Amino acid sequence: MSKQDNSDIEKLVEEAVELITVTPEGLALARERAAKFLVIQATLIDYLRQVDEDLAKRSTLKDATFANIISKAKGANVTEKKINVAQEEEYSKIRQSYEELEAEKEWVKNFIRIFENAHLLYRSMAREQ
Repeated sequence: MSKQDNSDIEKLVEEAVELITVTPEGLALARERAAKFLVIQATLIDYLRQVDEDLAKRSTLKDATFANIISKAKGANVTEKKINVAQEEEYSKIRQSYEELEAEKEWVKNFIRIFENAHLLYRSMAREQ
C-alpha cells in the first residue's frame, strides 16, 4: 500500500464512522459494508505500520538528543542534569513530537477495534438475510 497521510486517515475514519449506524440502507448493503470495514481495517493497519516506523525513528532521535544534551548539561548530579535536559527547548520539541505520534498510534488502534466490531456486526446481518 502507498504511504498514507494523517489527513487522509482522519477523513477515512470520519467517513467510516458514519457507516457504522445501522439503517435500512445499511441492512440492504450488509455484505458490502462488512467488506468495506475489512478494507478500512487493512488501510488503518498499514498506516499503523507507518506510525510504528516513524515512532522508532523519533525514539532514536529523542534518545540521541537526550544523550547529547545531558553530556553537556550542568548540574551537581544526574537528577539535576535530567531536569536541565527536560527544560531544553530542542529536547522538549522532539519529545512532544514523539508523544503526539504515540497518541496517534493509540487513536488508530482504537478505531481498528471499532471497525472490527462494525465488520462483525454487518457480517452477522448479511448472514441473517
